[in-house]
This record gives sequence, structure tokens and C-alpha cells, in this order.
Amino acid sequence: MAHLGPEPLVWTPPGVDRIRVLGRYDGSAGVLVRGLKFANRRTPVRALGSALAGIGFWDDDPPDLVTWVPSTVERRNRRGFEHAALLARATGRELGVPVRRLLLRAPGPPQSTRGLRQRLRGPAMRSRRFAHGASIVIVDDVVTTGTSLSMAANALRAAGASRISAVAVAATTGGTTQRPASRHRR
Repeated sequence: MAHLGPEPLVWTPPGVDRIRVLGRYDGSAGVLVRGLKFANRRTPVRALGSALAGIGFWDDDPPDLVTWVPSTVERRNRRGFEHAALLARATGRELGVPVRRLLLRAPGPPQSTRGLRQRLRGPAMRSRRFAHGASIVIVDDVVTTGTSLSMAANALRAAGASRISAVAVAATTGGTTQRPASRHRR
């Protein structure tokens, strides 16, 4: 995995203060994500968590919590595990930061089965309670349109998060060039 990122995205999803990914979905990062999501290949999870933790946003100011973008209940039940949670736990372990399921996703189809218009509306999410003013890292597997991360960030901000960073294993090329940079900064 020495050939993986971090790579900055061309844009930052609205509501997210900063984001980095390890690589492109059409490269080795995508191979690792697809292996984890669809073939339950968990061997690289620990190394991916280490790489995500090593991105370097938090050298002088570590986050308070790590969480993840949740899958739909149907997908989680079908797979028998939540791959983003595995990545978040590995990332949190490397950072020495607590990992909590902070986000709850409303029922509905997964983003990957929606058309672009529906994807841009995003999945509805709400946040569980946490310490007001917390700095949070959201872990995701793939960034396509950035809408899931935006919805997650909005839910966390509504619950009192002060700073939201996001890390992901992969980003699609199309999604990373079609959205403007976020004007939201804290």
C-alpha cells in the first residue's frame, strides 16, 4: 500500500472542513474498497486505518471522536458487517481516539443505486449525542458526489460538532471534478 495517497480532492463537500483520500477508485484504492465491500476481504483494513490516520490533519490538534458514514440497514444486514465501521475503528485505534457510531441513516436505497439527481439529494441522517464542540473525523470508503459526507457533516454540526474532517479510501474521478469548493470553514 505504499503507492496509496494521500491525495487532496479538487473540492471539499459542503459542511466538511477538510478532506483527503488515499487514492482513486479506478486504481488500487478502488480494488481494496471493492474487495472489502463485496468480497469481505478484511486483510487490508488495519493498514488502511493506519494510512487514513497518517494523513496528517491532526498532528498538532487531534480529533475528539472518529465516526463513519453508515450503510443502509439492508446492506449492513446482507453483508453481515459494516465496512466503513471497520475502517473507522482501525483509524481510531491508530489515532488513539474513541470511535463511536454517531450517525443514523434513514431507510432508503443505497447511494450507489441512485441516479445523479437522487444522489445529490443524499441520504437523510441524524446524529446521536456527543460532547458539544467536539472535533470529529468521518471515515468513508468512497467519495463520489460527496453528498453522503455533506449529509453526515450537517447532522453532526446540528448536534454541536465544531470541526469536521473527512478521510476516505478512494474517490471517483467524475465526482471529484464536478462540484465547487465548499465555502463553509470554521
